Amino acid sequence: MTTGLEPDLRPSYLEHRAMRIDAGRLTALVSAAQPDDADRLSALGSWYAGYEGAIHDHHTAEEAVIYPALLERDPSFAEADAELEGEHRVLADRLEVARQSLERLPSAAGGGRWERERDEGVRATQALEAILATHLPHEEEVAFSRYRQAFTSDEFADLGKAAWKVVGTRAIVFAGPWVLDHATEQERAETLAAQPWLVRVVYRLALRPRYERLARPLRSTPPLRARRTEA
Repeated sequence: MTTGLEPDLRPSYLEHRAMRIDAGRLTALVSAAQPDDADRLSALGSWYAGYEGAIHDHHTAEEAVIYPALLERDPSFAEADAELEGEHRVLADRLEVARQSLERLPSAAGGGRWERERDEGVRATQALEAILATHLPHEEEVAFSRYRQAFTSDEFADLGKAAWKVVGTRAIVFAGPWVLDHATEQERAETLAAQPWLVRVVYRLALRPRYERLARPLRSTPPLRARRTEA
């Protein structure tokens, strides 16, 4: 629980939740994909571009703004800082490999390369899941825990504003509705209540509907293969 003097880390935890859950969804979707899913896989690639970009922006903000500020306040963070940035590089590589695999799947559908490309896609998304499973709890343990000791609520909010200037509007256009998509109703209401009126209006009328259209290929319940078997 936070107090008025502590940073509000709920958005950061929500973003980690979104990364983790959607990496698992990707593996499930690619595993269940069939050759006649080419159009859906192409649309999934458009969603993935936003997902990859949001994670890149998250790490850019940390490395350019948050981590240096923490290191200045708490020099004992130096070793963890180096470890986390190393994990960021591994994660960036696995994001790229997963993107390349997703890009190849639609053109492989119906051809002799399909099984091989799908298997490679599954391995790529599983590798992405694995680095997130390592990195996210590590960052929460060694960085998030220090934020509460090093910064007041206002100071951390100012760092967030500085980070926003670094990453730009993509952090709102995709990442905002993406993160809120993984929030409970109460978490979503509390997060939106803290935003200016205009931001709430833009979210409801423009950003949320746009994200829903983009994320449609990610909605797969039950998995495609199971549904077709039942039919």
